[in-house]
Amino acid sequence: MLITAMLVLIYKKANKIEYKTAKRRFSMEIRDLAIELIVLQCGGDPGLFFKT
Repeated sequence: MLITAMLVLIYKKANKIEYKTAKRRFSMEIRDLAIELIVLQCGGDPGLFFKT
């Protein structure tokens, strides 16, 4: 937990945002990264998954 808290604080400082926002954005980026890695590992195209 300490490592995660430190990463969120670094993310907060780098993006000049509030802690709550940094925590939410950091978790969304980690989730998207994990999904992208799983899609790549299964031989898929992450571009199709993240279309907006």
